[in-house]
Amino acid sequence: MDKFVLYLIGSFFVIGAIDYITGNHLKLGEKFEEGIKTMGALGLGMIGILSLAPIFTNFLSSEIIPICRVFNLDPSIVPAVFLAVDMGGYQIADKLALTKEMGAFSGIIIASTLGATISFSIPVALGMLSKEDEKYFSKGVLVGIITIPIGCLAAGLWQKINIGILVWNLVPIFVFAIILGAGLLKAPHVFIKVFNVFGKLIISLSTVGLLLQGIDVIFGVRLVSGLAPLSESTVIVGKIAFVLGGAYPMLALINRIFKNSFKEIGEKFGINSVSLAGILGNLASNLLIFGTYKEMNPKGKVVCTAFGVSGAFVFGGQFGFVSGVAPEMLGAFIISKLTAGIISIVLAVWLYDRESKQFSHKENGGNCNEYQG
Repeated sequence: MDKFVLYLIGSFFVIGAIDYITGNHLKLGEKFEEGIKTMGALGLGMIGILSLAPIFTNFLSSEIIPICRVFNLDPSIVPAVFLAVDMGGYQIADKLALTKEMGAFSGIIIASTLGATISFSIPVALGMLSKEDEKYFSKGVLVGIITIPIGCLAAGLWQKINIGILVWNLVPIFVFAIILGAGLLKAPHVFIKVFNVFGKLIISLSTVGLLLQGIDVIFGVRLVSGLAPLSESTVIVGKIAFVLGGAYPMLALINRIFKNSFKEIGEKFGINSVSLAGILGNLASNLLIFGTYKEMNPKGKVVCTAFGVSGAFVFGGQFGFVSGVAPEMLGAFIISKLTAGIISIVLAVWLYDRESKQFSHKENGGNCNEYQG
């Protein structure tokens, strides 16, 4: 599966590049250009944090490993819970892991779902969405987080990790997901502030790392020892941009071919066309949905957000990152994200419809009592 998807995206990379050269007649060349141009934004957000990853690893290893040994847990799950796979989550988890397979599982599967949600999706979304939309966003994130352990379990089984080790290491993920979900449900404003602060902290650290690398490159002065070589992070950023140069044209063509079918599906489930396009856009990046969030209907906002927790970036930047650092994990990566993502859509639709029916029933009951009175 991993090679098939990679080669498919690679084929669209070639088609998009040719179309770009020949005048964008297929309207895929512009998508190719859009994907390649992400290199600058990716570099700004990733190079710094990837450069600091070895320093974080050294600090965490002395603090976390002894605690995890007491509970017989793999220490790699700790950074993976809080950091996205392409924001240091993979590198730190890989170094802290007791075994190679757990390092790959934590650093790619957990970090691409829960880690990405906490360190990237929630802080970025809250900076882009209006106050009125935060309630829909919180509900969607709550549903999406609930399904993360299911996707992780599916990926672990695909990886053929020992079932006992897998389940035991997923217990804290499950507990953390419940606490996070309960917090978003009961005290959304408090948790939103916490996520905002954490997101700003990650961005600040990334900028510091970028600054240190820049001073080293321009002035030849290394202020901090232990930084990862600049060549490592720039190669990763380049690979991601190349994958996006193929993924964007592929998703654009799929959307074009199945546009009418998607519209019919959306109408069946009570989701408008903008929301359905957002679900497809999530496959590349959940940033695409936040720009059109106001145009979605309420149900579509909840469903789109729920899917974006795990389903986002499955054929986007995260896919590009994983294909560069651990291509053998692409199968487990795709299965994890699509399993949790699809289940979250079903769960979000069911919960929204159930809540709407209960609300409608209460309103009708209240009106009836008033009439009787």
